[in-house]
Amino acid sequence: MSRRRSSSEAAPADKGKRAKSQVFLVAVKQRREALRVYAVLTSAQDEALAIVAAASAEGAAVEAAGRLSKKLARPLKLKPEVPHPI
Repeated sequence: MSRRRSSSEAAPADKGKRAKSQVFLVAVKQRREALRVYAVLTSAQDEALAIVAAASAEGAAVEAAGRLSKKLARPLKLKPEVPHPI
């Protein structure tokens, strides 16, 4: 018979697992240009913001715009940590 773990027992830490990847939407605004939105496949929102900021021109305002579901992101064939314009 299997034994259930009580709430006081801690689950073993999985050191080999990576954080789940998500698709973050990042908006970029530059003077005299239209707002651009990028989709980035990464594990953290801060990481997505940094990736887009590094790829954008100096002085561009970068901010989080939300997330995209895996179902909607699948046809885009996103590569990890590569910004894809939407």
